[in-house]
Formats: sequence, C-alpha cells, structure tokens
Amino acid sequence: MDKKKETLSSGKKVRQKYFVARELQISIALLVIIALLGGIFLQSVSVALSGYLKLKTPTVGIFLAIGYIIIVTILSIVFTHRLVGPFKRLEYEMKLIKDGELSQRLYIRSKDDLHVRNFVQHVNDLISEFEEMSKAYSKLNSFVSTTLSEIIEELSRKECNKEELIERLEALQKEIHKHRERW
Repeated sequence: MDKKKETLSSGKKVRQKYFVARELQISIALLVIIALLGGIFLQSVSVALSGYLKLKTPTVGIFLAIGYIIIVTILSIVFTHRLVGPFKRLEYEMKLIKDGELSQRLYIRSKDDLHVRNFVQHVNDLISEFEEMSKAYSKLNSFVSTTLSEIIEELSRKECNKEELIERLEALQKEIHKHRERW
C-alpha cells in the first residue's frame, strides 16, 4: 500500500490490478463455445434441409433465425439461472439480515458457481462476527447501564464510600476499553 502511495506521489503511472474470477471466465467461455457449436449445427442442418428437402433460401433463413433465437434463449436462461439467480436469492436473504434477523445465513446450492460459493462463505463469516459483536455490545451496554445506576444510587446517599466508587468506575472503564480493543 505504501509503495502505491509513493509511486502516485512521484507522478509515475501505476498499473491497477483487478481480481479475476477464473471460474466465471470459464463459464462464459463455455457458453460462447456452446453457442458457436449450436450455430455450426444449425448451419449443417440447414444445408441438409436445403439439399434433401429442396427448401428455398428464405425458408432456410427463417429456420436459421428461429434456431439461433432458441439457442440464445436457452443459453440466457441457463446463464441467468446459474449466475444471476443466486445473487437475486442472496439479495433477498441480505434484506432479511438488514432487517435484524442476524441468525439468518446466506444459502448456497451445490451447483452454484465456485466464486458465488466463496462469496457467500465470506459474507456468512462476516455476519457471524457481526452477530457476536452485537451480542457483546448488548452485554456491555447492559453492564455499563447497571453499574452506572448502582453508582448513581450510591452517590445519592449522604454517606458513600468514595474509594469503592472510584474502583467501580475504573473497572467499568477497563471493561469498556477491553471491548473497544476487540472491535
């Protein structure tokens, strides 16, 4: 990180590196290959139809256009089901978590792409850590509130043990610092 700042301040251009999901690239490449193979298959069938059935060129063109539309539609459905579908499901589950259901975890299917599964695992880990922090914060808040109420009650008496109150306030301060360092 410091090297990047140094090169930026010296006026040199810095090449930015991007994270690339190889699995996603492979999935897209497979879809393109399948589309091309489907097109080659359609061409072969159209040549056979025009030769065997003596179909005219416009009829073969219509057959090719319909075939390409079917191939693209099927590949689009498969692609959106495998990639976009999981993200729509994750979007719904994230809304539940945002609304306060911290026990909710993101669900993945075994057939979901690897990068989607890795993403979900990292988000679930983050949610677990946040849930633990939230519970610890609630406990700390309860402890601080109870301790301060007891100290206020002690101070409202005519006679109070000043040393004991100082010790309790110092213990309270230590507890707050302990949690602050953890977060």
